[in-house]
Amino acid sequence: MNPLLILLAAAASAPLNASFATRAEVAAQRAALEQRFDRDRAECAERFAVTPCLEDVRKRRQEALAPLIEHEHELAALERRARAQAQVERVKARELAAAEDEAQRLERVVKAPPPIAVATPAPRPSRQRSPEEAQRAQARAASQAQAEAAQRVARAKERERLLQERQAEHAAREQRRSRPAAKPLPLPSTLPPASAPSAPT
Repeated sequence: MNPLLILLAAAASAPLNASFATRAEVAAQRAALEQRFDRDRAECAERFAVTPCLEDVRKRRQEALAPLIEHEHELAALERRARAQAQVERVKARELAAAEDEAQRLERVVKAPPPIAVATPAPRPSRQRSPEEAQRAQARAASQAQAEAAQRVARAKERERLLQERQAEHAAREQRRSRPAAKPLPLPSTLPPASAPSAPT
């Protein structure tokens, strides 16, 4: 089991005074402290010297909440580490499954019978292959299948690159083809006064 998950389980089962209290327990402790300090502030309002009393309550509240806030930060960091570790494990599991699938596919390719030729060549004297030759032939077939798979990946990347270039060229053509926005008409106050038509004589 993951050690971080063990720590989280220990945090859930630890008592309130332990160094690993859960978020709910810390929140309960914090709420109780806040209620107590709210009562203290209310009592300060009934005294003659309110400001020094409120300052004292504020200082005691900060001192009491400091360990709880620090513990909340520790719990948050622990949870982040646990989530990160779980994500890493999920990625590893996916990669392992993909590698196993590829290995099985290659194994099927290697074990698949060769395609039947239309024209049968002239029979040659059959020669028994040794196990070493059979292994070498199988290794050659596996390496050839891997090389073909790598070529397919390279061709796919090249097609993707060409597609992106065509899309960029198309976007550039569309941008050149679009007309610029028309200039706005001048405001009437900026137009020169129209000359009055001359009267016929």
